[in-house]
Amino acid sequence: MDKIIIDRYLCVRCGQCIGACPARLFCRPTVNDYPATIENADEYCISCHHCLAVCPVQAISVAETNGSMCLDFAKESIPRFEHIATLARMRRSIRHYSDKPLEKQVIEQLLDVVRWAPSAKNGLPVKWLVINNRNKVLELEKLVAQWVQSQPQTARMREAQEQNGIFRGAPCVIAAYTDANAIWPAVDTAIAVETLDLCAAAMRLGTCWAGFFILASQNEPEINHWLGLSKTETVHGALMIGYVGDEAYRRIPYRPELELRWI
Repeated sequence: MDKIIIDRYLCVRCGQCIGACPARLFCRPTVNDYPATIENADEYCISCHHCLAVCPVQAISVAETNGSMCLDFAKESIPRFEHIATLARMRRSIRHYSDKPLEKQVIEQLLDVVRWAPSAKNGLPVKWLVINNRNKVLELEKLVAQWVQSQPQTARMREAQEQNGIFRGAPCVIAAYTDANAIWPAVDTAIAVETLDLCAAAMRLGTCWAGFFILASQNEPEINHWLGLSKTETVHGALMIGYVGDEAYRRIPYRPELELRWI
């Protein structure tokens, strides 16, 4: 069965699928013909679903996905540039968290959006682990701290880690990992985690990248075993997340101008 199907009963021959497909898998001899797929289109299709998103009449299906499964959106609901710019500028790395637990529904709402984060060849390789239990977070923190303390570091760094804790009192840690066969795992994961990061900021939640945890999980098999990961699975990104504690930021800090070259 063909992967890409065009329903001629629905197709209005607008040709938008032809221009939208990044792999140029659609064609037609003249503007009056119905679009068709090129030879071996199924082999080259990366399931980006541009064709589904652009078709005005839901005439295209890709594998088991069709236009009726897509989400509609109103143009007026798209945030203006200045809103996105403010969100990116005001977002802070939070290191003091409230004792208030993070609701499961909130986490699910955030991660639902992250499904749309871009990935290499639309491979969607990123998987997620949520540690949303205070005792479990402390248990994991102990394992990570043991690894950190075994590494060469400055006395100041060790003191800060011991005083503040690896996870800084966050009630929840969310980790992103991939299998070994992912095409571009570190980049795909970074994009997905930062999508989560900005969505959390929009919900007025505090976040901070969990660098010690990421490094420890990549170098200490005992941590991966605790996480339930296989030998072919690797954590590439993680966030501490929770409600902000006693930090109340009122302004956006200064940043120097970019180093920029035009070629």
